[in-house]
Amino acid sequence: MEDAELKAHDAWDSGNVSLAFELFSECARQGSEGCMLDLGYFYDEGIGTAIDKKRAMYWYKKSYRLGSSSAASNIAILYREQGRFDLTAQWFKRAIQLNDGDAEVELAKLLISGKGVRKSFSAAKEHLSKALISSNITPAGKEEAEELLCKVQNGL
Repeated sequence: MEDAELKAHDAWDSGNVSLAFELFSECARQGSEGCMLDLGYFYDEGIGTAIDKKRAMYWYKKSYRLGSSSAASNIAILYREQGRFDLTAQWFKRAIQLNDGDAEVELAKLLISGKGVRKSFSAAKEHLSKALISSNITPAGKEEAEELLCKVQNGL
């Protein structure tokens, strides 16, 4: 992490979200993938600024182009919030290509529900199994993958 990004995180951690927003904005404009991701999140959630989903999407896409799997997942979530499940699935697949284990779980949920993709329990099982062996998954994602895999194996 670069110095400007560290300062931005320190400001965020200390509750100075206005300063954090300014610092993330500055280092995002200078090309930092991590700052782009965080700035997108600030716009997405209205931290230190008004909620602006279009600006969030803009910064997430810039971060994704530099290789961020988290940005791809966040883009998928923005599309899911809009009810655009075909694009949701596409972006979770992009996150999976960047080794995002949590995206495997999210795509499996779409496959179980049939939203944006053809319903497929076998494909859902495959993605859940991959999630469980992923080195890039949150503890909550792993727990959800275990629970869903059990349900799918037992016919929901």
